[in-house]
Amino acid sequence: MTSDGTAATGGTAATGELVASGGPVAGGGIAASGGSGPTRRMLWTAALGAAAFLFTLAALLRLHVYEGVLALPLEQDRTYRLATSDGDYFDHGTLSFREGVPLVATVTLKGDPAAGNGDTAVWTEFTSLADARGNRIDYHERRTAFDRRTAMTVNCCGEYVDEDAGARQSGLAFRLPFRAEPRSYPMYDTVLRRAVTLRFEGEGDVQGIRAHRYGYTVGPIKIEDVPGSLPGRALGLPGRPALGVSRYAEVTRTLWVEPESGLTVKTMESHRQTLRTVDGVERAVSLRADLVMSPEDVAAEVAAARAFTRWALLVRDVLPGAFCLLGAVLLLVAVRLRRPVPPSAAAQDEQQVPAHDLA
Repeated sequence: MTSDGTAATGGTAATGELVASGGPVAGGGIAASGGSGPTRRMLWTAALGAAAFLFTLAALLRLHVYEGVLALPLEQDRTYRLATSDGDYFDHGTLSFREGVPLVATVTLKGDPAAGNGDTAVWTEFTSLADARGNRIDYHERRTAFDRRTAMTVNCCGEYVDEDAGARQSGLAFRLPFRAEPRSYPMYDTVLRRAVTLRFEGEGDVQGIRAHRYGYTVGPIKIEDVPGSLPGRALGLPGRPALGVSRYAEVTRTLWVEPESGLTVKTMESHRQTLRTVDGVERAVSLRADLVMSPEDVAAEVAAARAFTRWALLVRDVLPGAFCLLGAVLLLVAVRLRRPVPPSAAAQDEQQVPAHDLA
Protein backbone atom coordinates (compact mmCIF):
# COMPACT_ATOMS: atom_id res chain seq x y z
CA MET A 1 0.00 0.00 0.00
CA THR A 2 2.70 2.39 1.07
CA SER A 3 4.82 1.77 -1.95
CA ASP A 4 1.79 1.75 -4.17
CA GLY A 5 0.53 4.90 -2.48
CA THR A 6 3.89 6.48 -2.72
CA ALA A 7 4.10 5.59 -6.35
CA ALA A 8 0.63 6.90 -6.89
CA THR A 9 1.47 10.01 -5.02
CA GLY A 10 4.73 10.38 -6.88
CA GLY A 11 2.96 9.88 -10.13
CA THR A 12 0.39 12.40 -9.16
CA ALA A 13 3.05 14.79 -7.99
CA ALA A 14 5.02 14.38 -11.16
CA THR A 15 1.96 14.91 -13.21
CA GLY A 16 0.98 17.80 -10.98
CA GLU A 17 4.40 19.34 -11.38
CA LEU A 18 4.11 19.18 -15.13
CA VAL A 19 0.70 20.77 -15.04
CA ALA A 20 1.55 23.30 -12.36
CA SER A 21 4.77 24.33 -13.99
CA GLY A 22 2.94 25.28 -17.18
CA GLY A 23 4.10 22.28 -19.16
CA PRO A 24 4.35 22.31 -22.90
CA VAL A 25 0.81 21.06 -23.42
CA ALA A 26 -1.20 23.63 -21.60
CA GLY A 27 1.18 26.47 -20.76
CA GLY A 28 2.99 26.55 -24.11
CA GLY A 29 -0.24 26.55 -26.13
CA ILE A 30 -1.77 29.40 -24.14
CA ALA A 31 1.40 31.44 -24.32
CA ALA A 32 1.58 31.11 -28.09
CA SER A 33 -2.04 32.08 -28.72
CA GLY A 34 -2.11 34.71 -26.03
CA GLY A 35 0.98 36.44 -27.42
CA SER A 36 -0.04 36.45 -31.10
CA GLY A 37 -3.83 36.89 -30.95
CA PRO A 38 -4.07 40.58 -30.03
CA THR A 39 -1.18 41.49 -32.37
CA ARG A 40 -2.82 39.72 -35.31
CA ARG A 41 -6.15 41.38 -34.58
CA MET A 42 -4.47 44.80 -34.52
CA LEU A 43 -2.66 44.13 -37.78
CA TRP A 44 -5.87 42.83 -39.36
CA THR A 45 -7.77 45.96 -38.28
CA ALA A 46 -5.01 48.26 -39.53
CA ALA A 47 -4.74 46.50 -42.91
CA LEU A 48 -8.51 46.49 -43.41
CA GLY A 49 -8.81 50.17 -42.44
CA ALA A 50 -5.95 51.21 -44.72
CA ALA A 51 -7.45 49.26 -47.64
CA ALA A 52 -10.85 50.91 -47.13
CA PHE A 53 -9.17 54.35 -46.99
CA LEU A 54 -7.25 53.76 -50.21
CA PHE A 55 -10.34 52.52 -52.08
CA THR A 56 -12.29 55.57 -50.86
CA LEU A 57 -9.47 57.93 -51.88
CA ALA A 58 -9.34 56.36 -55.36
CA ALA A 59 -13.09 56.82 -55.77
CA LEU A 60 -12.91 60.44 -54.58
CA LEU A 61 -10.12 61.28 -57.03
CA ARG A 62 -11.90 59.65 -59.97
CA LEU A 63 -15.49 60.67 -59.27
CA HIS A 64 -15.19 63.91 -57.29
CA VAL A 65 -11.87 65.67 -57.88
CA TYR A 66 -11.62 64.88 -61.61
CA GLU A 67 -15.31 65.33 -62.39
CA GLY A 68 -15.52 68.42 -60.18
CA VAL A 69 -12.84 70.27 -62.11
CA LEU A 70 -14.58 69.73 -65.47
CA ALA A 71 -16.28 73.11 -65.35
CA LEU A 72 -15.29 76.08 -67.49
CA PRO A 73 -13.83 78.90 -65.39
CA LEU A 74 -15.55 82.11 -64.38
CA GLU A 75 -12.28 83.95 -64.85
CA GLN A 76 -10.92 84.42 -68.35
CA ASP A 77 -8.30 86.73 -69.80
CA ARG A 78 -6.86 85.44 -73.04
CA THR A 79 -5.82 86.91 -76.37
CA TYR A 80 -4.82 85.14 -79.57
CA ARG A 81 -4.22 86.22 -83.14
CA LEU A 82 -4.94 84.95 -86.62
CA ALA A 83 -3.13 86.40 -89.61
CA THR A 84 -2.68 86.32 -93.36
CA SER A 85 -0.05 87.94 -95.54
CA ASP A 86 -2.36 88.14 -98.56
CA GLY A 87 -5.76 89.66 -97.89
CA ASP A 88 -8.11 91.94 -99.81
CA TYR A 89 -10.59 94.47 -98.45
CA PHE A 90 -12.65 97.48 -99.41
CA ASP A 91 -11.40 100.67 -97.81
CA HIS A 92 -14.51 102.70 -97.00
CA GLY A 93 -12.35 105.76 -96.22
CA THR A 94 -10.90 106.04 -99.71
CA LEU A 95 -13.67 104.08 -101.48
CA SER A 96 -11.02 101.86 -103.04
CA PHE A 97 -10.01 98.21 -102.91
CA ARG A 98 -6.74 97.10 -101.35
CA GLU A 99 -5.37 93.78 -102.50
CA GLY A 100 -2.61 91.45 -101.30
CA VAL A 101 -2.11 93.17 -97.93
CA PRO A 102 -1.29 91.61 -94.50
CA LEU A 103 -4.30 91.34 -92.18
CA VAL A 104 -4.45 90.41 -88.48
CA ALA A 105 -7.50 89.38 -86.45
CA THR A 106 -7.04 89.86 -82.69
CA VAL A 107 -9.46 87.95 -80.45
CA THR A 108 -9.68 88.75 -76.73
CA LEU A 109 -11.79 86.89 -74.18
CA LYS A 110 -12.65 88.46 -70.82
CA GLY A 111 -14.56 86.77 -68.02
CA ASP A 112 -17.06 88.48 -65.72
CA PRO A 113 -16.87 86.40 -62.49
CA ALA A 114 -19.41 88.57 -60.64
CA ALA A 115 -22.09 87.75 -63.24
CA GLY A 116 -21.52 84.00 -63.11
CA ASN A 117 -22.23 81.28 -60.57
CA GLY A 118 -21.59 77.58 -60.02
CA ASP A 119 -23.49 76.62 -63.17
CA THR A 120 -23.09 79.58 -65.53
CA ALA A 121 -20.13 81.67 -66.70
CA VAL A 122 -20.23 84.97 -68.57
CA TRP A 123 -17.50 85.96 -71.02
CA THR A 124 -17.14 88.83 -73.47
CA GLU A 125 -15.35 88.37 -76.79
CA PHE A 126 -13.76 91.22 -78.75
CA THR A 127 -12.66 90.51 -82.34
CA SER A 128 -10.86 93.18 -84.34
CA LEU A 129 -9.62 92.75 -87.92
CA ALA A 130 -6.99 95.29 -89.00
CA ASP A 131 -4.36 95.80 -91.65
CA ALA A 132 -0.62 96.09 -91.01
CA ARG A 133 -0.94 99.83 -90.38
CA GLY A 134 -3.53 99.27 -87.66
CA ASN A 135 -6.51 100.45 -89.70
CA ARG A 136 -9.57 98.60 -88.46
CA ILE A 137 -11.45 96.76 -91.19
CA ASP A 138 -14.03 94.85 -89.18
CA TYR A 139 -15.02 94.59 -85.52
CA HIS A 140 -17.35 92.36 -83.51
CA GLU A 141 -18.15 92.23 -79.83
CA ARG A 142 -20.41 89.93 -77.91
CA ARG A 143 -21.25 89.06 -74.33
CA THR A 144 -22.41 85.49 -73.78
CA ALA A 145 -23.53 83.41 -70.82
CA PHE A 146 -23.02 79.66 -71.07
CA ASP A 147 -23.27 76.44 -69.12
CA ARG A 148 -19.93 75.73 -67.46
CA ARG A 149 -20.10 71.99 -68.18
CA THR A 150 -21.69 71.76 -71.62
CA ALA A 151 -20.31 75.09 -72.99
CA MET A 152 -23.76 75.77 -74.49
CA THR A 153 -25.13 79.31 -74.45
CA VAL A 154 -27.65 80.40 -71.83
CA ASN A 155 -29.89 83.39 -72.54
CA CYS A 156 -29.29 85.60 -69.54
CA CYS A 157 -26.96 88.04 -67.84
CA GLY A 158 -27.03 91.00 -70.23
CA GLU A 159 -26.03 89.18 -73.40
CA TYR A 160 -25.57 91.09 -76.65
CA VAL A 161 -24.01 90.80 -80.09
CA ASP A 162 -22.39 93.98 -81.38
CA GLU A 163 -25.02 96.67 -80.74
CA ASP A 164 -27.97 94.28 -80.60
CA ALA A 165 -29.01 93.65 -76.99
CA GLY A 166 -31.93 91.58 -78.21
CA ALA A 167 -29.81 89.03 -80.05
CA ARG A 168 -30.49 85.48 -78.93
CA GLN A 169 -27.47 83.23 -79.13
CA SER A 170 -27.56 79.43 -79.22
CA GLY A 171 -25.20 76.48 -79.63
CA LEU A 172 -21.67 76.37 -78.27
CA ALA A 173 -20.56 79.77 -77.06
CA PHE A 174 -16.79 79.95 -77.43
CA ARG A 175 -15.33 76.44 -77.40
CA LEU A 176 -16.08 72.75 -77.10
CA PRO A 177 -16.71 71.12 -73.72
CA PHE A 178 -14.31 68.88 -71.84
CA ARG A 179 -14.09 65.37 -73.30
CA ALA A 180 -15.17 66.59 -76.73
CA GLU A 181 -16.74 63.81 -78.77
CA PRO A 182 -16.17 62.96 -82.44
CA ARG A 183 -19.59 64.24 -83.54
CA SER A 184 -21.32 67.39 -84.74
CA TYR A 185 -22.11 70.32 -82.44
CA PRO A 186 -24.15 73.48 -82.96
CA MET A 187 -21.94 76.57 -82.61
CA TYR A 188 -22.72 80.26 -82.67
CA ASP A 189 -21.01 82.34 -85.36
CA THR A 190 -20.67 86.02 -84.50
CA VAL A 191 -20.25 87.23 -88.09
CA LEU A 192 -23.28 85.33 -89.37
CA ARG A 193 -25.24 85.86 -86.13
CA ARG A 194 -26.65 82.39 -86.04
CA ALA A 195 -25.88 78.87 -84.88
CA VAL A 196 -24.22 76.68 -87.50
CA THR A 197 -23.35 73.00 -87.52
CA LEU A 198 -19.76 72.30 -86.50
CA ARG A 199 -19.00 68.89 -88.00
CA PHE A 200 -16.38 66.38 -86.94
CA GLU A 201 -14.02 65.92 -89.89
CA GLY A 202 -11.36 63.56 -88.54
CA GLU A 203 -8.22 63.60 -86.43
CA GLY A 204 -4.89 65.31 -86.85
CA ASP A 205 -1.63 66.09 -85.14
CA VAL A 206 -0.85 69.56 -83.82
CA GLN A 207 2.70 69.94 -82.53
CA GLY A 208 2.76 66.38 -81.27
CA ILE A 209 -0.68 66.09 -79.68
CA ARG A 210 -3.72 64.27 -81.04
CA ALA A 211 -6.56 66.59 -81.94
CA HIS A 212 -10.08 66.28 -83.31
CA ARG A 213 -10.71 68.40 -86.38
CA TYR A 214 -14.08 70.14 -86.69
CA GLY A 215 -15.27 72.56 -89.33
CA TYR A 216 -18.09 74.29 -91.17
CA THR A 217 -18.69 76.39 -94.26
CA VAL A 218 -21.80 78.57 -94.29
CA GLY A 219 -23.00 81.28 -96.65
CA PRO A 220 -23.25 83.50 -98.47
CA ILE A 221 -25.73 85.02 -96.01
CA LYS A 222 -26.89 88.61 -95.84
CA ILE A 223 -25.47 90.15 -92.67
CA GLU A 224 -26.31 93.86 -93.03
CA ASP A 225 -27.50 96.68 -95.17
CA VAL A 226 -24.57 99.04 -95.53
CA PRO A 227 -25.52 102.48 -94.15
CA GLY A 228 -25.79 105.17 -96.80
CA SER A 229 -24.83 104.51 -100.38
CA LEU A 230 -21.73 103.93 -102.46
CA PRO A 231 -20.81 105.63 -105.76
CA GLY A 232 -21.40 103.50 -108.80
CA ARG A 233 -17.74 103.71 -109.86
CA ALA A 234 -16.71 101.92 -106.64
CA LEU A 235 -19.00 99.05 -107.58
CA GLY A 236 -18.02 98.81 -111.22
CA LEU A 237 -21.00 100.87 -112.37
CA PRO A 238 -19.52 104.23 -113.40
CA GLY A 239 -22.78 105.37 -114.98
CA ARG A 240 -24.65 105.22 -111.67
CA PRO A 241 -24.17 108.07 -109.18
CA ALA A 242 -24.95 106.23 -105.91
CA LEU A 243 -26.29 102.86 -104.96
CA GLY A 244 -27.48 101.18 -101.79
CA VAL A 245 -25.78 97.87 -101.10
CA SER A 246 -26.01 94.96 -98.70
CA ARG A 247 -23.15 92.93 -97.33
CA TYR A 248 -23.12 89.15 -97.66
CA ALA A 249 -20.72 86.86 -95.83
CA GLU A 250 -19.40 83.36 -96.30
CA VAL A 251 -17.40 81.83 -93.44
CA THR A 252 -15.29 78.68 -93.36
CA ARG A 253 -13.86 77.78 -89.97
CA THR A 254 -11.68 74.81 -88.99
CA LEU A 255 -10.85 74.00 -85.37
CA TRP A 256 -8.34 71.50 -84.02
CA VAL A 257 -9.46 70.51 -80.53
CA GLU A 258 -7.60 68.45 -77.93
CA PRO A 259 -10.54 66.26 -76.83
CA GLU A 260 -9.71 65.69 -73.14
CA SER A 261 -9.49 69.40 -72.31
CA GLY A 262 -11.79 70.65 -75.06
CA LEU A 263 -9.21 73.34 -75.82
CA THR A 264 -8.93 74.65 -79.37
CA VAL A 265 -5.23 74.36 -80.11
CA LYS A 266 -5.35 75.67 -83.67
CA THR A 267 -7.80 77.69 -85.74
CA MET A 268 -8.12 78.52 -89.43
CA GLU A 269 -10.75 80.88 -90.81
CA SER A 270 -11.63 81.92 -94.35
CA HIS A 271 -13.82 85.00 -94.77
CA ARG A 272 -15.34 86.17 -98.02
CA GLN A 273 -17.69 89.14 -97.94
CA THR A 274 -19.31 90.79 -100.92
CA LEU A 275 -21.39 93.85 -101.71
CA ARG A 276 -24.66 93.32 -103.58
CA THR A 277 -27.07 95.82 -104.97
CA VAL A 278 -30.79 95.65 -104.28
CA ASP A 279 -31.27 93.41 -107.32
CA GLY A 280 -29.18 90.74 -105.55
CA VAL A 281 -26.27 90.95 -107.96
CA GLU A 282 -22.78 90.71 -106.50
CA ARG A 283 -20.90 93.87 -107.41
CA ALA A 284 -17.65 93.69 -105.44
CA VAL A 285 -15.65 91.62 -102.95
CA SER A 286 -15.37 93.69 -99.77
CA LEU A 287 -13.25 91.23 -97.80
CA ARG A 288 -11.16 88.15 -98.55
CA ALA A 289 -8.98 86.76 -95.80
CA ASP A 290 -7.61 83.28 -95.12
CA LEU A 291 -6.52 83.59 -91.50
CA VAL A 292 -4.38 81.13 -89.51
CA MET A 293 -3.62 81.21 -85.78
CA SER A 294 -0.10 82.44 -85.07
CA PRO A 295 2.51 79.77 -84.27
CA GLU A 296 3.16 81.36 -80.85
CA ASP A 297 -0.49 81.10 -79.89
CA VAL A 298 -0.70 77.53 -81.18
CA ALA A 299 2.30 76.61 -79.01
CA ALA A 300 0.69 78.25 -75.97
CA GLU A 301 -2.60 76.41 -76.49
CA VAL A 302 -0.81 73.10 -77.02
CA ALA A 303 1.13 73.61 -73.78
CA ALA A 304 -2.09 74.31 -71.89
CA ALA A 305 -3.74 71.21 -73.37
CA ARG A 306 -0.73 69.05 -72.49
CA ALA A 307 -0.76 70.32 -68.90
CA PHE A 308 -4.43 69.45 -68.55
CA THR A 309 -4.09 65.98 -70.05
CA ARG A 310 -1.15 65.21 -67.74
CA TRP A 311 -3.20 66.32 -64.76
CA ALA A 312 -6.21 64.30 -65.94
CA LEU A 313 -4.08 61.18 -66.48
CA LEU A 314 -2.64 61.49 -62.98
CA VAL A 315 -5.88 62.22 -61.11
CA ARG A 316 -8.27 60.08 -63.16
CA ASP A 317 -6.12 57.04 -63.97
CA VAL A 318 -2.68 56.77 -62.36
CA LEU A 319 -3.37 57.66 -58.72
CA PRO A 320 -6.74 55.84 -58.47
CA GLY A 321 -5.19 52.77 -60.10
CA ALA A 322 -2.21 52.82 -57.74
CA PHE A 323 -4.43 53.30 -54.68
CA CYS A 324 -6.73 50.46 -55.76
CA LEU A 325 -3.76 48.13 -56.33
CA LEU A 326 -2.26 48.94 -52.93
CA GLY A 327 -5.68 48.60 -51.32
CA ALA A 328 -6.10 45.16 -52.89
CA VAL A 329 -2.72 44.08 -51.50
CA LEU A 330 -3.69 45.24 -48.01
CA LEU A 331 -7.03 43.47 -48.34
CA LEU A 332 -5.23 40.20 -49.12
CA VAL A 333 -2.99 40.76 -46.09
CA ALA A 334 -6.09 41.29 -43.94
CA VAL A 335 -7.63 38.06 -45.24
CA ARG A 336 -4.48 36.10 -44.39
CA LEU A 337 -4.33 37.62 -40.92
CA ARG A 338 -7.95 36.57 -40.35
CA ARG A 339 -7.17 32.89 -40.92
CA PRO A 340 -6.54 30.75 -37.77
CA VAL A 341 -2.88 30.03 -37.02
CA PRO A 342 -2.02 26.27 -36.88
CA PRO A 343 -0.11 25.15 -33.74
CA SER A 344 3.62 24.54 -34.11
CA ALA A 345 4.99 21.09 -34.74
CA ALA A 346 6.53 21.02 -31.27
CA ALA A 347 3.25 21.87 -29.63
CA GLN A 348 1.54 19.15 -31.63
CA ASP A 349 4.14 16.56 -30.51
CA GLU A 350 3.79 17.53 -26.88
CA GLN A 351 0.01 17.40 -27.11
CA GLN A 352 0.32 13.79 -28.37
CA VAL A 353 2.52 12.54 -25.38
CA PRO A 354 0.46 10.14 -23.15
CA ALA A 355 0.23 11.06 -19.50
CA HIS A 356 1.67 7.72 -18.25
CA ASP A 357 4.81 8.27 -20.34
CA LEU A 358 5.40 11.56 -18.57
CA ALA A 359 5.23 9.69 -15.25
